[in-house]
Amino acid sequence: MNGARPLALALVLATLLTGCVGLPSEGPVVEAEVAGERNEDQVSSFDPRPPQPGDSRLEIVNGFLDAMMGWPIATSVAKEYLTDDAAEEWSPDATVIYGELAPPREDGSSVTIRMRDATLLDDSGSWRGALPPGRSTLRYQLTIEDGEFRILDPMDALVVRSTWFDERYQQASLYYFDPAAQVLVPEPVFVPVGETFATNLAGALLAGPPSRLHGVVRTFIPAGLSVGLSVPVIDGIATLDLQGNAPRTSAASAELILAQLAATLAQEPSIKALRVTIGGEEVEPPGAATEYDVGSAAAYDPAATGSAGVLYGLRRGRVVSGSVDDLRVVDGPLGRKRNRFDSVAVAPVGDRVAAVSANRRRVVVARLRSPGRRSAVRTLVPDGTDVAQPSWDASGRLWILERGPEGARVLVSDDGVGVRPVRVPGVSHTDARRILVSRDGTRLVALVNRPGGDRIVTARVVLGLDGQVDRVVDSSVIRTLPGRHPIDLAWTAAAQISVLSPAGELFEVETFAVDGATVGVDTLSTMVAGKVLGLAGEPYPETPVYAVTREAIIDIRTCANLSACGERLDATRVLDVDYAG
Repeated sequence: MNGARPLALALVLATLLTGCVGLPSEGPVVEAEVAGERNEDQVSSFDPRPPQPGDSRLEIVNGFLDAMMGWPIATSVAKEYLTDDAAEEWSPDATVIYGELAPPREDGSSVTIRMRDATLLDDSGSWRGALPPGRSTLRYQLTIEDGEFRILDPMDALVVRSTWFDERYQQASLYYFDPAAQVLVPEPVFVPVGETFATNLAGALLAGPPSRLHGVVRTFIPAGLSVGLSVPVIDGIATLDLQGNAPRTSAASAELILAQLAATLAQEPSIKALRVTIGGEEVEPPGAATEYDVGSAAAYDPAATGSAGVLYGLRRGRVVSGSVDDLRVVDGPLGRKRNRFDSVAVAPVGDRVAAVSANRRRVVVARLRSPGRRSAVRTLVPDGTDVAQPSWDASGRLWILERGPEGARVLVSDDGVGVRPVRVPGVSHTDARRILVSRDGTRLVALVNRPGGDRIVTARVVLGLDGQVDRVVDSSVIRTLPGRHPIDLAWTAAAQISVLSPAGELFEVETFAVDGATVGVDTLSTMVAGKVLGLAGEPYPETPVYAVTREAIIDIRTCANLSACGERLDATRVLDVDYAG
């Protein structure tokens, strides 16, 4: 998986789509006001007011809440509202974001305030979802210290308003490796914007992955390092003088360290290359280079497989591939002979194809192309029950969803020879209808049917050092869709998915971050007219996302008039059009 395209395009996850709403009857796609459109030049500084002599309990609490929203971020003034002991112990590493505050209630020496629409970022900056009602109330106990009211027991978190957060934070990604050290894995986090953006990214990466990701990702950056005061960037070259004690790095480890740093810091557009030292010792790039080009990390990008932009489908029972206007039968066993298939999925590296039979009971795998005409067709599932379209990751693991009378069963093939069941919390034994696996193989997304509306569930895949699936953990619901029953899912960036749902006589394509974040990110909602059968998307922000109808294919990212545009498919009907994955 050598760099098929520049890392600035292939790996940057902060470029989530600008929000828009498509009008399918006439007129252009209309820009909508969305969270996440941040311009650091428009974010004004704010020096919070310290406590004043004679402040009441309510004034102290309100002053503390205001002080936590100082900008640039600093907690020195906020600590003045606390007792001396509380100020020393207060560790606001997490962040609580609220929509509104209910009127405060004073009861003796305590002040209680209920937060509306409260959500949580953990100490790594990762989105952890909505706070349950029992944790959505702020309770402050006050006492008198040196003749003034002060807070005794603050929550160990910055507590900030969502409008403040939207203007000042950006979702980006920290890059780790999968356990086998084959591919980079993006972990979305929120980082303050501004001149310290690159420094904050580097510092967060050096802190290492959170414990909940043990077995999911690994880092090659030695523990205990710090980034220092800043990451200076001169003429596109970022210099990282990492402080701390670390063993001397081998050439192999040095390359992996540089790849993690480069993939992460490439999200700062001004950075083109890195120079890195650890404890004064230079981390030498491969070859004779004096600095490490950030594009070099694309060698570990699981999306850079060389198949970007290639479409696949079925025509008259044969597998076809190519572009919208030139889909040709593949020279492989599933292209040479006509079959009755319900769906197909091509491996991201473009070497193998999995096909589900028309009765959805059988899954076969074969080489996509085999000019020698000697390639065999291997049956992976001989007698399944209502099998959905499979999903591949870039390391060649194939995931299969079987929907039986006792609920969903997830199967995985690590080697393309056999399959075995894997329990997926929140998906196994439910009415799951579709699964997708990220290109890096560490994240599973499922569409789970429920009577009142479907759910989008994500879970993390724990891999062994040999690359085989060990177990699936950390399942969570990232979207509930009241009254809606989507029919398809697609990756549209490395940490972003799109969902296709019927909406009356129209179809809606909704795009959101795969961690489920609802503030600080951009969203896209597009309405499409006509009978839409599915979505074709892949994890490149610049690749078209297609809504596929029986007769045409519509790029919902760029089409200015969805009722008038769209490219017609081949005159001979093509089914199940999709990208690899």
